[in-house]
Amino acid sequence: MNRQRLALFFTATLAALAMVACHDQQTIEGTSSRTLNVAGKRMKANLSPTGTPSEFDLLIVRDAVVLDPDPQSERARGEEAATRVTREVCKVKSLSPRILSERLVDEINYYVRFRCV
Repeated sequence: MNRQRLALFFTATLAALAMVACHDQQTIEGTSSRTLNVAGKRMKANLSPTGTPSEFDLLIVRDAVVLDPDPQSERARGEEAATRVTREVCKVKSLSPRILSERLVDEINYYVRFRCV
């Protein structure tokens, strides 16, 4: 009986710790964040203005831990997510996105600076 209680205690403790670890991520003031599904993978898009009119920084981040990522696949998913977000942002003003710079960060996160023109 004591082993069952001990096992139950450890299970409950692990469950509580897991729930504490899963919390909403904070965003920097002026930054918006949303989750997208690209090719069955959850991606988080963090969008922030650069200070220049109609210019934005966008960071696409995998919403999961990835062991041994394939940079080519991660870039393709990042580009797909970035294309969706940049079109949506610029569409509000009836403009089109123009990519100013882009790069893959740490073989998994995709960074884009763009302007609506």
